[in-house]
Amino acid sequence: MSDHKSPLYWSIPAGRWYDAQVRVSVYFPLLVLVICFRLHDFRLGLVFGLLLFLSVVVHEFGHVVAARLSGGDADEILIWPLGGLAMTQPGPGLSAEISTTLGGPLVNLILCIITLPAVVLDSPYLAEALHPFRLPAVDLQGAAVSDLFVLLFCANWILLLVNLIPVYPLDGGQVLRALLADRFGSDVGRESCLRIGCVIGFLAIFFGLLFDNTWVLVAGTVLLVLNVHEIYQLRTREAYEESFMGYDFSQGYTSLEKSSPKVSSPAPGFLQRWRARRRAERLRRQQQKEQELEHQLDILLEKVHAYGYDSLTDDEKKKLRRVSALYRKKEGRQKLR
Repeated sequence: MSDHKSPLYWSIPAGRWYDAQVRVSVYFPLLVLVICFRLHDFRLGLVFGLLLFLSVVVHEFGHVVAARLSGGDADEILIWPLGGLAMTQPGPGLSAEISTTLGGPLVNLILCIITLPAVVLDSPYLAEALHPFRLPAVDLQGAAVSDLFVLLFCANWILLLVNLIPVYPLDGGQVLRALLADRFGSDVGRESCLRIGCVIGFLAIFFGLLFDNTWVLVAGTVLLVLNVHEIYQLRTREAYEESFMGYDFSQGYTSLEKSSPKVSSPAPGFLQRWRARRRAERLRRQQQKEQELEHQLDILLEKVHAYGYDSLTDDEKKKLRRVSALYRKKEGRQKLR
């Protein structure tokens, strides 16, 4: 992945599927081996690992399809132990970003619904199938097809529950980041989401140790490392941008010596950066709203010019009066300035 050079994202290419480059994490086969070891059954672990792999693949292509339906695109997928990572470019707007993110869990939910009858009919497996840290004791012999459906339900149930946790880079964390970014700005939203991820990672490690749960302990450790790594990357990028943009190169490189103060001023704190970004985001939204206002007014006036005022519907007439009043109010504020 071009944006992830960390060893956590090491992967091997697996071809191009549905016009998207697919890569498989080098840690996925290790996860399958761990599952086999924990189950004390190599065949059962291998079958469940294969079903988990296929479930992750369709989960990621759920993101791809949702991104393309929203007017965006997706060109790269990483099949990763915690559920995969799809490099998507959603269509414009918050709703498109959230629908693209929820496309993956939606596929897992659909597969859970499809395979649920096999779990319900085999009532001894129901409690174990709903347990996120335990697999049903299927033997894959007598009713092999039914057992496969039970394991497929478990794989998708685990992926659904895990990806709804609001932690980066899981889907729940991506939705949380999008909502925070829409409210407070992109950088502040991302940093806040990463801080929340660190807290949840710490809690997962704590409860994993407290209840002697290896899976929770490992997942919490991985999530904590990922969020700390992303915070470091974010801070490094901000420091680079501030150091680069803090100099005037119009006078040549000698301006570095002239503009360098002997006593460096303290860098703005998190709250100051948040306020500045919030003001900038508010200004951007206001400008976007004014552009939409002008566009609506142009459309209505063009229709009036071409076909007359009576050609407007009642709703269009109300909209024209409302938009005209808002536009006059805007012009009045500009004259006062």
